[in-house]
Amino acid sequence: MSGIAERSAMLNEIAVAGLIVSVCLLIHVAGLLLMAEWVLQRREYLERQGARIRYAILIILLFSGIMFLHTVETGIWAFFYYSRALFVDFETSLYFSLTSYTTIGYGDVLLPQRWRLLGAIEGISGVLLCGISTAFIFAVMSALFQTRMQQQSRSRPLVTGTRTVRTDSYRAR
Repeated sequence: MSGIAERSAMLNEIAVAGLIVSVCLLIHVAGLLLMAEWVLQRREYLERQGARIRYAILIILLFSGIMFLHTVETGIWAFFYYSRALFVDFETSLYFSLTSYTTIGYGDVLLPQRWRLLGAIEGISGVLLCGISTAFIFAVMSALFQTRMQQQSRSRPLVTGTRTVRTDSYRAR
């Protein structure tokens, strides 16, 4: 292959990867926004007293939703690999995609040389999307923790000098 043909093939590979990354990012952001909206619509329900079990269920549901998003995204990569006959079957394509996306990269399955940049780009994309997911879960956990702290401070008496004041009935003047 000549130098111009090699550069053209590499740019084509990068363009394909950029398109797949864009689709995955769009799916991921849309999915997280839907989950965030779903949580916000249930805020009052979640903030009720004794909500620990609701918090646990919420985190399990969000985790499951995020896992679903990542599985769909690796499936998109795997579909591309399989549709281009880069691997012999879909299972191998999905296996390669999962190990690249998560940056495990065992090295037992490799892309053909002409397409090998895709695996690295998928890895970068996967790390960043996992980071966005982690930030989302952290934000939800932080909000739940803050809500729980506010609930506890309202239900405990506040001792001021010799007088005890209930914080749930105290109003700042």
